[in-house]
Amino acid sequence: MTFKMTGNSRIITVYNYRADTGEFIGKGDAMIPPFTGLPVYCTCEIPPQTSKGLIPVYDLSLECWKTAEDHRGEVVFDTETGEPVEITEPGEYPEGTTTIAPDNVWQKWDGKAWVDDPEAKQNALAEEVHEQKNTLLKQANEFISVLQDALDLDMATDSEKKDLMAWRKYRVLLTRIQPEDAKDIKWPLKPA
Repeated sequence: MTFKMTGNSRIITVYNYRADTGEFIGKGDAMIPPFTGLPVYCTCEIPPQTSKGLIPVYDLSLECWKTAEDHRGEVVFDTETGEPVEITEPGEYPEGTTTIAPDNVWQKWDGKAWVDDPEAKQNALAEEVHEQKNTLLKQANEFISVLQDALDLDMATDSEKKDLMAWRKYRVLLTRIQPEDAKDIKWPLKPA
């Protein structure tokens, strides 16, 4: 039903929509004084019935209801980075996203599916090795520092002197680890 202005006060049913998205938010009664129009962000046109995954949206430029996809709350994946993206606005899936999750961080989107990227895989493995190496070196440095203090202060026992030598050898072996050789790394055994 199209709204018509009259010289009489009246109460009519209106259908409200959000100012930013145009999506239907509810129905209510509006008091229309004589010679005035509808309140802002509402219409007297009945929104269409929709099914799951669709919502009614008012198109201001055409002054009519349409239906739009509604994927809010769903998680999709950025086809450039593989990062998850939660959908917060109504409409189609965002450009550059897919509903398919990558299996790992070294996969790249080929337009239809996630495929392994050997270079990205090598880089990811090298980064893991680099982080592991730094963690182990930090741990070795902490042990060596305390044992070296004992030696420098002539407080080291024979066992501590032996431990210091073992930790220092371990640290040297760790520094020889090359992250770019990620697939073939043999980690040295940590001193007991």
